[in-house]
Amino acid sequence: MNKCPFKVGEFVVYRPSAVGRDKSVMIDLASLQPGARYKVSRIDKDVYVVVEGHEGSPAGGLFWTEFERAQ
Repeated sequence: MNKCPFKVGEFVVYRPSAVGRDKSVMIDLASLQPGARYKVSRIDKDVYVVVEGHEGSPAGGLFWTEFERAQ
């Protein structure tokens, strides 16, 4: 499993896979908008991205592959 290539404070774009979108609904992150830009607040276990405004989610973040680096 590859570690997350993003850093805290960096901006990413949410690009969910079909599986990732289903998981976001299950873990109360359904308010994330595909194609929207978010600032990385923290990275959990080297692979889960938590974005600003969603730090309080009980499930933590989403796997880093659900995001891409913002231009």
